[in-house]
Amino acid sequence: MDKWEKYRIFVGKNADYYIPRFKKFEETQSVVSWNWAAFFFGLLWMLYRKMYLYSVIFTIALFLFGLLLSVFNLYNNLVMLGVQIWLWVGFGVFGNYVYYTHVEKKVKDIENRFPDPQMQAVILEKEGGVSWIAPIVFFLIIFVLQILAASQMR
Repeated sequence: MDKWEKYRIFVGKNADYYIPRFKKFEETQSVVSWNWAAFFFGLLWMLYRKMYLYSVIFTIALFLFGLLLSVFNLYNNLVMLGVQIWLWVGFGVFGNYVYYTHVEKKVKDIENRFPDPQMQAVILEKEGGVSWIAPIVFFLIIFVLQILAASQMR
């Protein structure tokens, strides 16, 4: 089983979309590509694609950035609109590459932990793919926190 077949197994759903982009990253050394799902859904897309560590790092960074804006009294609607546009475009432009680095790291890790190719295929399929649970749980948590925050403001 070659590298691309392992990536295909790990990616699972929509591998036909991702694999050609991954190959292009390697051929051109470019990190730029467009992903509409990443553009529109950002963090939820990362969770759907099981990029949990990236999601946690991104959430913490976003929280700290918001805190920094508050401390310096720069938190206003115009600044937040600019940040949102920047994030949407950033996810759209770099989402595929971030996912590529995630897949590459995970596949190498699985290869190192499981030398048997048949076992690798099983683990790649199990650890890769997509998850609807993570983005739904995250969305529900944010929704509940928003309700709690709104109720505290009354």
